[in-house]
Amino acid sequence: KPIISEGVEAINHQCDKYLLVAHDWSWIDYKNHNTKEESIQEKRSKSTQAKSKGYDLQSSLALSDRDGEPITPLVHNLKTHQNIYSTYDTTINTNATHLNELSSRIDYIHNKLTITKKIVHIIDREADSAGFMRSFEENEFFIIRANDRVTIKYQDKSMTQKELSQLIDLGKYVTTIGYKKQKVKIYVNSVEANVARDAYVKEMDAKGNVKQKRIQGESLKCRFVVERLVDEKGDVVATWLLLSNLNEDVADYTIALWYYYRWKIESYFKLLKSSGFNLEQWQQKSPIAIFKRLLVASYACLLVWRIEHSNYTKIVEIKKFLVKLSGRLVERKKVSTSPALLAGIYIFFTMMDTLELYDIDKLLSMKKELDSLLGFN
Repeated sequence: KPIISEGVEAINHQCDKYLLVAHDWSWIDYKNHNTKEESIQEKRSKSTQAKSKGYDLQSSLALSDRDGEPITPLVHNLKTHQNIYSTYDTTINTNATHLNELSSRIDYIHNKLTITKKIVHIIDREADSAGFMRSFEENEFFIIRANDRVTIKYQDKSMTQKELSQLIDLGKYVTTIGYKKQKVKIYVNSVEANVARDAYVKEMDAKGNVKQKRIQGESLKCRFVVERLVDEKGDVVATWLLLSNLNEDVADYTIALWYYYRWKIESYFKLLKSSGFNLEQWQQKSPIAIFKRLLVASYACLLVWRIEHSNYTKIVEIKKFLVKLSGRLVERKKVSTSPALLAGIYIFFTMMDTLELYDIDKLLSMKKELDSLLGFN
């Protein structure tokens, strides 16, 4: 509740007309933990027969339409072998597929949260499902990464989405970004097309077996966006195919930028794991204990982002101080990063707690004793 309360207030101040919501799934790997309750054990890689053990984290992250900066988590689910621990619904069917659950999550965000901005849901390739896209109602917008192998109808001709992308030229320059340790330029172009294919809805039975049910539906008009990343040599190093139902007042270059912002949720998962909270090293045995600790960590992220995105003069000085305390390296052009601020705040609060327990004379006396023991005198 405090995350939602403060997060929604921040959304209404940090967004202009739209709120971007990035949805994603992240595997929490506990293969080296022997005491985790309700663990899911499944094969996670095609290249190995070894089974991984852990939980499935299902998250939605609010991003600003101004600059793509993260504002607050909106939803967390922790799926285990037996349950789904959730911040929005305690009755989610554990056999629900990712997209079935996501449809309910989107409905909650639209109808239960008091967000005054238009919401754009940004989702990776798993959401390129005709049935899922048809489930969006009026004034519910999406940007979905397209699967290049499935079909789309363009000028009354059916072709794969990859084939359609090859008919579209480079288009307009958007911005320059860092991509795989090199500078690349983003170009974007689009055409109007129709998703006319049948939907194949995955259903899971009580034994966990997944079956596909074929469902016919009306043709769905979409904007088919081709976003290309071009290196300094002029070579295309990556192509992102997107489907969107956004109105024409949102330009192609804006859609391209917004999809690029989706990668912020990957950075958020990294902050929870390797570069911040070390989620995959937590020693709690029960998933509900892990889930509660995850919410505390999420609240810390909200507060750190509030500091990181503030440009007040005094806050800039504080950010530099916290980074110095953290001992983390930051790129020259950046004042701070989320991991550095988290580490710095932890050290700073520990220092302040220490000063409440011991006066300065006592601390200096103990330092003197330690210097003597260590031979520094």
